[in-house]
Amino acid sequence: MKLSIVTPEKPVASEEVDEVTVPGALGEFGVLPGHTTFLTQMGEGTLTYKKGGQSCTLQISGGFCEVREDVVTLLADQATSS
Repeated sequence: MKLSIVTPEKPVASEEVDEVTVPGALGEFGVLPGHTTFLTQMGEGTLTYKKGGQSCTLQISGGFCEVREDVVTLLADQATSS
């Protein structure tokens, strides 16, 4: 599935990934291919995504996450490398 992370300053990531774990406003949630469509507010914490057995992390602070048709789009207030 496609992961796209954007902040007000710049695009942060655009990658094909196997799974994503997002710090939601009400708790952490995971997204796998075929996930149902939804839109939610993000909280502050660690975003983790996996591709080909390798894990990558970013620190996320606020924003929104949309999941639709195997595309995960994060509009984050801030995103920095861990």
